[in-house]
This record gives sequence, structure tokens and C-alpha cells, in this order.
Amino acid sequence: MDKNQNQIIAGTDRGATTINVQELLTKPWYHYRHLRKLYGWLVVVLLVQATNGFDGSLMNGLQALTYWQKYFDYPTGAQLGIFNGTQGLGSVVSVTFLWWLVEKIGRRLTIMIGAVIIIFGVFLQSFATSLPMFASARAIIGMGLSFEYTAAPMLVTEVAHPAHRAQLSTLLNTLYYFGATIAAWVTLGTLTIQSDWSWRSVSLLQMFPSVISITLTWFVPESPRWLVAKGQVEKARKILVDYHCGGDESDPLADFEMHEIESTLAFERESSNGSWLSLFRSKGNRWRTWVICSCAFLTQATGTTLIGYYLVVVLTQIGITNPRTQSIINGCLTMWNMGWAFWGAYVIDKYGRRRMMLTSLTGQLLLGFVPWTICNALYTKTGNVAAGHAVIAFIFIATAFYASTWNGILTGYTVECMSYDVRSKLIVSQNFLVQASITGFNYLNPVALKNIGWKYYIAIDMIIVLAIVVVYFTYPETSKITLEEVSTIFDGKQAVKNALFEEEIVMDAVAKGGSGDKAVTVERREVSDGV
Repeated sequence: MDKNQNQIIAGTDRGATTINVQELLTKPWYHYRHLRKLYGWLVVVLLVQATNGFDGSLMNGLQALTYWQKYFDYPTGAQLGIFNGTQGLGSVVSVTFLWWLVEKIGRRLTIMIGAVIIIFGVFLQSFATSLPMFASARAIIGMGLSFEYTAAPMLVTEVAHPAHRAQLSTLLNTLYYFGATIAAWVTLGTLTIQSDWSWRSVSLLQMFPSVISITLTWFVPESPRWLVAKGQVEKARKILVDYHCGGDESDPLADFEMHEIESTLAFERESSNGSWLSLFRSKGNRWRTWVICSCAFLTQATGTTLIGYYLVVVLTQIGITNPRTQSIINGCLTMWNMGWAFWGAYVIDKYGRRRMMLTSLTGQLLLGFVPWTICNALYTKTGNVAAGHAVIAFIFIATAFYASTWNGILTGYTVECMSYDVRSKLIVSQNFLVQASITGFNYLNPVALKNIGWKYYIAIDMIIVLAIVVVYFTYPETSKITLEEVSTIFDGKQAVKNALFEEEIVMDAVAKGGSGDKAVTVERREVSDGV
């Protein structure tokens, strides 16, 4: 076999007809021209999440800007919650049709429509003259983000080479911190502008990732799985050959992937009627639905909305009231988290999803939120300045553990768990729960911080404990196998197996005088030349 071809070796601990995707390539991705081209285009899709990160950090930064505070009459409590919470309302509305739209028009066009909606919302937000106008703009931006956030994870996961699927799908959410970092430091710079343009100018910058999406997304290859589902089989195969096999028609990976996609889609069409009830009809789909829905809630309930939208309030409660100091801490925190998020995306396949999730939650609890809660209580009760400053350190520790894993789980792990027939419905359901949770916590956080202060952190501690229990007992490991083969974890014996390997292994064994059953175990790792 050509050393530049994908080296397929059949057989993992999940079955004889599965493959270890980490063995496909013999060199790093940047040594392959076709992968450099593919990932260059996928950067356009990855930037989608930078818009979301910019939005979250922007709302943190605006609270530190005197002119924004003065313009909207120094909002606190429930009123401040309206500024942040309405963004999620737009996303909730789009759930009613996005699951259908993304399958009807494809992933790329859905992203581009979302970008147009965001640009419109950003203009309204930047030139808002009242609270209702600002809140309406936030809702429109939320709707656009929902379009992008539904289609982007699907496109990245379905187009990426199997060997790099986990890193790229996890990297998508990692770019949240890229956008957040830009917003944080730009906001710091606009502190010197002595007018309302201190906040209007930084708001306008939020549209630039969307401008890139509108301009370049059409050049990104469409999902082969979506193309096959629409009957465009040859176009799908050409994308796989060009971008996964470097144009080599004899590379065995193209046949392997096409067979998996076609057989899996055929099986799912027969076993699913397209109804939302299909999420609960089989044991495998009920398990998938639980993982996706619980993960959507837990990722938002373990403190990320508190830091992402109300860091200024948190810092004010421990005596850090200077706007410039607050902005510098916000900027440093986003850079810190971005570094940990990139590290997590790099090692996610090496250490596995479950191990990293459990380590992340445990560290976030024991080394972050528990001492944070204690120090915040000490400052509130005694005025101990050292305890107040210690809270800043524990915020950095807690967010590092979160960013390293949980930040990327929503676009990496959960999309892997979804079979194609329910993928759009589950992603839309996940986005609905994420946005509903963000909306709820954006209303709850400022009210709770204002009324019960540090005691609110005890509730977050308890939620993190719950998350550890849920992950340990119900979340499976999905690393090192192809997207279709993840179905063997959820569906067991009912999952579609790759008949290409099964037939070749058995025939090879019979030719050698052995039995087919034994051959699957004994000869499975000898299949390296494809079909």
C-alpha cells in the first residue's frame, strides 16, 4: 500500500468490523496537502463560535463601561438579567423549525443565513436607543447564533477526517474563547473613549466573524452524509476522495466511509419514521437523548454563565470595583481559558472523553468552586481582603478545569453520540436546552447574587457533584472509532456493521481453511489493503 494512503486495520475492542481511526495516518495532518486544504476551509466554520464568545465577553465588558451603565441607567438584578437573558429567547424560537431547515437546505446555507441574521441584530444592538430595542437586538442575535450553532458542529463532525474528528469538533467550541478574548481586550481599550461610542464601537465589531461566514462558507465542502441522504452519492464520494484520500481513488478509506454512510442511512431510514418520537422509541436513542439533554443543562449549570456574563458583579462583591481592573481581569481570564481549551482539544483523543470530563468536574469542584465559596464567605462576613483576592485565583482555577474539557464537549462528544437519523433533532434539542438554560441562569444569576450573595455558590457546588455522578454512571466513551461506529456503543447488536470487512475477513479465513467465526478474532487485524 502507498505510504500516503490511509492504513486501515480492522478490529478494536468494540468489534471485528470497526477500525481504530488513530492508525489511519502515518504522518501528522500538515504533511498531507489535501488535509491542509480541508482544514483551511474548516477554519471558516470554526470561527462561527468566535461570534458567540465575543457576545458573552462583550456583555461582561459592557458592564465595566461607565457610558453603557449611564446610558441604560445602571441596570442591576432582574433588569440586568433582561439584557443578557433575551439572547436565549431568539434561540428558543428557532428550535421550532431549525431541525427541518438544516436537513432541507444543508449545513452551509444554514450557517450563512444565521450570519445574515446576526449582522442585522448587531446593527440594532449597536445603535440601540432604549432597553426594549437593545433587548430585541439581543434576541435577534440569539436566533442567528442558533442557526450557526446548529449547523456548524454537524458540518465539522461530518466533514473532518476520521483521525481528527474529535480534535476539530472540540476545537469548534474552543474558538469561543478566541472571540471572548478579542471582545475583552477591545472593551478595555474603549474605556478611554469619552462617549457612547465606547460601547457602540465594540458592539459593531461583533459582526466581523459573520461577514467572514457569508463570504467564505460556500467554498467549504458540504457534508457527505447530507449529500448521500439527498441522493447525491457521487458528489459525496468525490468529497471523501478529494479531502480524505488526496484524490486517490484506490485509497480504501473512501470505500469504507461510503459503505458505512450508505448502509447506516439505509438502516436508519427503515427503522425511523422521522418523528420526534424516534428519540425515545429505541433503547439506544433514549440513551442518546439522555446524554445530549443532560449535558446541555450541566454545561451551563456548573458556573460558566456566572463567569461568562456576570464576572463584573462577582468581582464587585469581593471589593474589585475599578472598571479598568475588572476589564484587565476579564481579558486575562479569557486568554487563560483559551489556552486551556486549545490544550483540551489537542489531547481529547489521547486521554478519552470520560476521563477528561470526570477530571475536569472534580478539579472544578475541589480546587475551584469549594475554596472559592469559602473565601467569598470569609470576605463577606469579615471583610478579609486577602480572602477576597484569593477568590480571583480560584476563579482562574475553576475556569481552567471547565475550559479544558466541558467547553468543547457540546460540539465534540455530544455530536458523536448522535446517529444521523436523529442528529438534527438532537442538536436542535441540545441548543434549545442550552439557550433555555443560559436564559434561565442569566435571569437567576444577578438576582441570586444580589439577594443571597456567596450562598448561591453552594448550589453550584451541589450541581457539580450531580454532574460527576451523571457522567460516571451514564456517559459512554466514544474515542478512537469512526462516526458511524459509535452506534455500536448505543445500539449494541442492532447497530449496522461494516459488511465490507466482515465479508473479507470470513472469506480470507475460509481460504486458509479456518472457520469464519474464529477468523473474525484471529485475522481481523490483517485487513490492511481495503477492498
